[in-house]
Amino acid sequence: MIKNKKLLERFEQELIKKEKINIEKYFRIFEELLRFAKDIKRFSQKDWKKDIENDIRYARAINGIKKTNRKNSKRI
Repeated sequence: MIKNKKLLERFEQELIKKEKINIEKYFRIFEELLRFAKDIKRFSQKDWKKDIENDIRYARAINGIKKTNRKNSKRI
């Protein structure tokens, strides 16, 4: 849990400067990908919550498997 929000914000700003991340560039790329997905009818604003819920369930299942595998690999 994050207790010091200002410290986190300062860290993020320093990371952006250090890594030379161009946020505007990445947002433009995201917007183009979103537009493309809508054009080919692979994205619908109506069911995005359902899609995210499925992604979260999938990620939890994979992370659970990874944790189980780590536990088992330590025993070997």
